[in-house]
Amino acid sequence: MRQLGIKKRKSAPFVKIIVFTVILSVLTIAVIRLFNLEKLVFRGPKTVVDLITDSGLKTDRGRVNVLLLGTGGAGHDGPDLSDTIILASIERDSGDVVLVSIPRDLWVPSLSAKINSAYAYGQEKDEGLELAKNTIREIFDLPVHYAVRLDFNGFIKAVDLVGGLDIEIDTAFQDYKYPIAGRENDLCQLTIEKEEIDGILQEVVKDATGSSLLLNEINDENNPFVCRYETISFEKGQRKMNGETALKFVRSRHGTNDQGSDFARSARQQKVILAFQKKVLSTKTLLNPKTIIELVATFGRSVDTDIDNDKIPLFVKLIPKIDTLTIRRLVLDTDQQSSLLTNGDPENYGGQYVLIPKGGSYIDLAEYIQGEIFKLEEKKNY
Repeated sequence: MRQLGIKKRKSAPFVKIIVFTVILSVLTIAVIRLFNLEKLVFRGPKTVVDLITDSGLKTDRGRVNVLLLGTGGAGHDGPDLSDTIILASIERDSGDVVLVSIPRDLWVPSLSAKINSAYAYGQEKDEGLELAKNTIREIFDLPVHYAVRLDFNGFIKAVDLVGGLDIEIDTAFQDYKYPIAGRENDLCQLTIEKEEIDGILQEVVKDATGSSLLLNEINDENNPFVCRYETISFEKGQRKMNGETALKFVRSRHGTNDQGSDFARSARQQKVILAFQKKVLSTKTLLNPKTIIELVATFGRSVDTDIDNDKIPLFVKLIPKIDTLTIRRLVLDTDQQSSLLTNGDPENYGGQYVLIPKGGSYIDLAEYIQGEIFKLEEKKNY
């Protein structure tokens, strides 16, 4: 594992809610006034100079790149694995925003693991955000200037605090194997025993009748631990979702009607993010001090970020330039002729389901992502 020298810095709860909503492009001048952020703007000479010169935020070719991670958190299987990975690129002058949803199963050669492991590996040294940023930079040849991580417990509470989300479901689906939090290791009244088979001592799963199944041969098709899962269902059309339902909507991995892929999940995640920002911007939320205070407390407990307090006014300065209706969304997939990703051979990746660039070229993948992000700038300069 590479050695990293930068420690993760944690901001105050007040700053964290502002950072999170800025990344989702949800703040407006009304929010600035509500939170009295004008006071932050004049907190010191350096901030004033940065505001005047536009030199305070890190940029690459005029764009600020922010990584948004969603993790399970305490009580979930793999609490530090990134279930949601989105790169937000914001053009400093025009306010153009590109959201790039990155499949969690994308293979990273330098880690010898999927990209969703980067934050978890880094957290072993309290450097999760830094390793995640470095990994994205390595894969896409793009610097990632800032990062925010939100755990699902905070997501559920935040959605409930704003009164739920109105989501338009484009494709109906069912998921018969949605994992129940806290039951990841439930044996479901079965037993795991060691048994000698062909002269080799192996672990087997046995039921009350004595029928057995090799533990290492269990897969999605023959999994006997059925009590670990529940069936969820979503019908096409408009639906009001509370926090728990919205989380199931974005996390489902075994949905019917082609909704079980990372690409379908990424599209649903972006849909929920935009619905959340719309709800936060609603007058009912903005003018309710109790809700705002509770949101601040919720994100204070559930968000990590490396954005310093002094950078907040500079992010705020970007807000009036952003038109949420023109946000460009990009989801990497494998099911189109033009797709740059394909399924890797499990035998080459320890039996895991992974995604790799077609032809194994990460350079082509990086050029594609950069081309999409800088598309408008290239047209402008042509």
